[in-house]
Amino acid sequence: MRGLSLLAAGALFLTSCTKDLLDQVPTTELSADLFWKTTDDAVFAVNGVYDAARTTFGRDYYFDGAGEFVHTRGTSNNLGSFSPGALGSSFDFHWTNCYRVVNRANYVLENISKLQPNLKTQTEKDLVARLVGETRFLRALAYFRLIDFWGDVPYFSRRLNGNDEAYSLSRTPKAAVKDSILADLSFAASVLPEKYTGDNLGRASKYAAWGFAGKVNLYWASWMKNEGKGSDATAAYTAAAAEFKKIIDKNIPLFRGGEPGPANDPNYFYLFQYFNEYDPEIIFSVQFGGPQLSQGEEMLRDFGTRNTGNAQCWVAPTFRLANRYQLVSTGDFATPLVLNSNAGGANSSSNPNSYTGRDYRMRATMLWDGQKMLALSTDGLNVLDSIPFRFGSRDGVQFINYDGAPAGYIFRKWVRQTGGIGRSDGPQDFYMMRLPDVWLMYAEAVNEVNNGPTAELFTLLNRIRRRGNLPALAQAKFAAKADFFKAIEQERIVELVGEGHRFFDIRRWKKAEEIWPMPGGQVLYDSRGARVRDEFVNAPERNYQRFYIFRIPTGEIEVNPKIIQNTAWL
Repeated sequence: MRGLSLLAAGALFLTSCTKDLLDQVPTTELSADLFWKTTDDAVFAVNGVYDAARTTFGRDYYFDGAGEFVHTRGTSNNLGSFSPGALGSSFDFHWTNCYRVVNRANYVLENISKLQPNLKTQTEKDLVARLVGETRFLRALAYFRLIDFWGDVPYFSRRLNGNDEAYSLSRTPKAAVKDSILADLSFAASVLPEKYTGDNLGRASKYAAWGFAGKVNLYWASWMKNEGKGSDATAAYTAAAAEFKKIIDKNIPLFRGGEPGPANDPNYFYLFQYFNEYDPEIIFSVQFGGPQLSQGEEMLRDFGTRNTGNAQCWVAPTFRLANRYQLVSTGDFATPLVLNSNAGGANSSSNPNSYTGRDYRMRATMLWDGQKMLALSTDGLNVLDSIPFRFGSRDGVQFINYDGAPAGYIFRKWVRQTGGIGRSDGPQDFYMMRLPDVWLMYAEAVNEVNNGPTAELFTLLNRIRRRGNLPALAQAKFAAKADFFKAIEQERIVELVGEGHRFFDIRRWKKAEEIWPMPGGQVLYDSRGARVRDEFVNAPERNYQRFYIFRIPTGEIEVNPKIIQNTAWL
């Protein structure tokens, strides 16, 4: 879905004022009566919904900073800090972004029916049906994010008649919103194709609709389990497994057959390079159209520009992540790293030899002292010589240096190694759902319903582990439900890091108190043992509550007394 169509799509929704309650689609510069005449008009408008979705979900990797394995220093475009225990107003913009998707979707769905008298061929009718499915899919994603963050939220499925109506909305129970989300996804799955070709690559597919229907049910199951509603949880886990199984039965292959590749050049790294972004493993992604289309991503800037001298780096892995990569010889965890600056010390975090023999995905994901990578110029356009990373070095000639990565490591994952593309104008799509995510969510659901793993689940997890060149799980060791859940969690950590999933997993599993127990929480240290940040240190109970349910933007409450603030924020 490349090209000027995405760039132009936003023009339909331009306005001089967007201060109303739910960021309504305003009076457009082009009258809807004049616009909705051809299927090209419909494609153009639906692309505008995708454009809003890109703004909403395209930097979800920052959410990893609110987990324990990634450190973020705010965000490079001032979207707010996602550090544990520091949540609140920094998330207000998500409310606006999600409702922008909803309103654009409702605008399309309200007007696309005007095309019906002009549809003369079955091909045109099928196209319009598909576009409706895509639009309802995108609306479902936005509402799913809304109930995940805020619980009960205003729900509407049509354009509102100005601010008076918008300001009279009350919060709809999240159960009702969830049912509407699943209805949108069910319809989408009924009309969307399994695959696309050519310029349509990247659009929502039947697989994506199934996958997110499963994910919505899985999250609902987790929430019901946390509330002690066992029968509701079991029903939702069962529904989730059924949706995921539809994808599994299609026998979609992992990237490069799931083979690990060589230890010094793992296949996993190349999955996150833009020239492989349409691999069948990618179930759904947010599309970026760079360069020079004003639609580019900023991963090279966010994860580090890889230039010599001081450089920006907004998202960085931590020693805790390094400790999660298991040994390829045994499949067990290595001895935890000793955090110090002794480059020759046994098991020292500064000793490159401390990282040998681990899961191949580690080298594909992160750099530690002594690891080399191609360096790019500050603007990202020119490829320089391959030079090593050394945390804290001030020698910009010999080492890649990142003062903005205080955790002591930098990412390799997502960082392109080609020049000619500006650091804020990249073409890399951001993956919202991949096949291993589907397998792991399916395994979680079945493990719950079955009260333990099945042979099929071991097969799926072992396929994921294979890409890291890890041995298969010992079935006797992971036969119990709780033990197999730990294996699922482990794979979600190392397989999906940098993709924004951990934060959401912690919240739906209600694990914050386990990860950061009261009253001490945790302190994050860099690879030399220096303090980076406090995490729930001496935090009151209310801070944990606020981790699970967010503050409704105060501006919304000020203009609409029917919207009541979440209890944790009163």
